[in-house]
Amino acid sequence: MSFVVDVVSEDSFYENLTLGLVRLLENTPGVQDVELEKRLPSERMLLTAWEQRHCCNLPDDIRQFYLSTDGFKLIWNYEYAGEVLPIGNMKINSISELRRLAGVKNVGDSDCPTLLDIEVCSQQDMGNPVRQRPNFGVKCKIFELDSCQGIGKVCLVFLDKNECETSLKREDPKIWLLDRSFEWHFLAENFTQYFRMMLVHQGLPQWQFKFTPMGLTPWAEQMFVLIAPHLLQSDLSSQLTQNVDWCDMPYNHLDPSIFKTRNKSSKKKPDATKNRTS
Repeated sequence: MSFVVDVVSEDSFYENLTLGLVRLLENTPGVQDVELEKRLPSERMLLTAWEQRHCCNLPDDIRQFYLSTDGFKLIWNYEYAGEVLPIGNMKINSISELRRLAGVKNVGDSDCPTLLDIEVCSQQDMGNPVRQRPNFGVKCKIFELDSCQGIGKVCLVFLDKNECETSLKREDPKIWLLDRSFEWHFLAENFTQYFRMMLVHQGLPQWQFKFTPMGLTPWAEQMFVLIAPHLLQSDLSSQLTQNVDWCDMPYNHLDPSIFKTRNKSSKKKPDATKNRTS
């Protein structure tokens, strides 16, 4: 027997969206000031305008996410050695903040180097890179999902149009990490997969760098050991360094169907109790 729930409360929506992470954090020793920013859904008109302006279509999971909540932000602090430190940080930019990072023609000083110039020099130094990666050309479309507090940029990357024409079906954008040395690191096949990875790692410092050759800094690794040591277990770490199908991992599952369109009857209040329609 199946049924459809037509009315979902705001608290229930965010409980499902975060897979109960807020409650888990609040029950974790040392964790304080868990703050989930509740936002209204994005306007359909804004999404359509964004797609028309950038000449690309958002995948269904991203579109439904923004039609449910215009971005995402969950932060929390941790008491360590008598000090309260801002540790946890999970963020997805709103649709208005989903700006193109590169691939725009330079209309300024022609003598000023661009990201494309830096990339060409980097590729010349590296020779022929084995892994295909995003580029800063005009045809490649790169949008910033999260600035990672200045240590890098999580990006939504649409493949070069010429590369997509070789396949029968145009591929959906992938999620990549751009570090401060302008090196690219693959993170996830799609937005839903990345969002789930973010929840699993609880927004711990530098968690995205676990998937890079650099790895975590000693300080970030210490925070993992104190708060979520299971994420550093050897068997799990070996899996994370490979091409893991996160949809099949034996942990909590993030169902894309939770990204349901909600109306805008409630305000941005943590204790709001008004119902929203799916």
